[in-house]
Amino acid sequence: MKKRKVLIYIILSYGITWALWIPLLLNYQLGADIPLLPGQFYLASFGPILGAIITSLLCGGGEIRTWFKRTYSFQFSKKWLAIAVLMPISYGIIGIAAHRLAMGVWPDFSRFGLTEKLPGFNLWQTALVWILTFGLGEESGWRGFLLPELTKRYSLRISSLLVALVWIFWHLPAFFFNPTYLNMGPGIIGWAISLTFGSVLLAWLSNGSGFSVIPVLIWHGGFDLITASDEGAQVMAMVCSMLVIVQGIWLIRKMARSEVKGQR
Repeated sequence: MKKRKVLIYIILSYGITWALWIPLLLNYQLGADIPLLPGQFYLASFGPILGAIITSLLCGGGEIRTWFKRTYSFQFSKKWLAIAVLMPISYGIIGIAAHRLAMGVWPDFSRFGLTEKLPGFNLWQTALVWILTFGLGEESGWRGFLLPELTKRYSLRISSLLVALVWIFWHLPAFFFNPTYLNMGPGIIGWAISLTFGSVLLAWLSNGSGFSVIPVLIWHGGFDLITASDEGAQVMAMVCSMLVIVQGIWLIRKMARSEVKGQR
């Protein structure tokens, strides 16, 4: 692992995303009335992928081709695609049951997956937005570039935790303008824990598919569709996050045991 390469990548990813989010922050906090692009919040999700592309180009020597071929490869066992699809579906089923138990009524299935952040979008359009923005935009960088680069020096377990740290602080400007983050309050601690163990789970999924992000972005888009929808914002989001934490704990212990066996 080249520390300079990783540092350049992080600076670029943060810089591109924050350059698009800070005007939103200034408009919200100071009433700055800065002109915005349509969907500027979502466009900022491309910071990690653009950071990966620019860093690879700066490194030269065919780095961009190597990154692209690995990141978007379909040369992996298709069981990882099945896992990526079935996990969010399972979360959704359990979340629906939990909603029924907690609220005494079934969720409004006509609004399932929809959000006021994307007015007029149906379920499939919303899913496509999540997959192409915070799925493709983030995962092409976090799991497609940063994770494999870190694993050149550290174990998968440690690498996944380092990615989580970078991922958490990447969100920082959003906590000052985005209603989802503004309303978290003390829940920010749970969010950070869930994201950390989510990073462990996604590292496991990415590693299993040879660091291809295809299964990962499907999982990420499906998870966002369930947890970021207005109908699932309370009970379902909390239950799904708890499931990710439980899975992450199990996986990180499994990774640690593998490291111990590898040292014998």
